[in-house]
Amino acid sequence: MPQPVLAQAVEKLARAGEQVGLSVEDMIRLLNAGVSVETLIDLIGSLQAYSSALPLDHVEWRRVR
Repeated sequence: MPQPVLAQAVEKLARAGEQVGLSVEDMIRLLNAGVSVETLIDLIGSLQAYSSALPLDHVEWRRVR
């Protein structure tokens, strides 16, 4: 995957996590504890839906495989 694309994906993930109350440090701890990126994305989506502070269609997610 080209570096700029990866950087953009990480930025989107960080912004989305912060919008639901997860700091970048929190997300890094989760990943270091063995949570997969896919599970982290699902968690952020669930928190967005639960909080309804931000509609899910506000952020476009495409899973990178």
